[in-house]
Amino acid sequence: MIRTLNIILVISVICLSAGLYDIKYRAEAAEKRASQIERDIASEQEGIRVLRAEWSYLNQPERLQQLAQRYTTLEALKASQIGSFQDVPVPHKADEFYAPVTRRPPAGYAGVAPEDVGAGERTIQ
Repeated sequence: MIRTLNIILVISVICLSAGLYDIKYRAEAAEKRASQIERDIASEQEGIRVLRAEWSYLNQPERLQQLAQRYTTLEALKASQIGSFQDVPVPHKADEFYAPVTRRPPAGYAGVAPEDVGAGERTIQ
């Protein structure tokens, strides 16, 4: 009975040791992969910073103006190319911008007429 129990315990210790060994090396492999991914991310971020710097250099207005003068026959934009005042639609005369509002705003504080306050009467318009 004791020998059988000892053999089972030895076999279970060997299996658990092999499982622990496997888990340890899988964790190390996952850690190496994670650190490699972090290095790749840092490398890509550095590449993005370089590309943004190149983009801002290539889009400088002075540089683009020189290239446009050298390689194209473009001219400066004139206001007449955009439109004229006759092209702007005029709103109807009935809009609030042209016609005054017919309602009178309340005079005095909170709609109380100033002449009624002295007499002690309070009216709200």
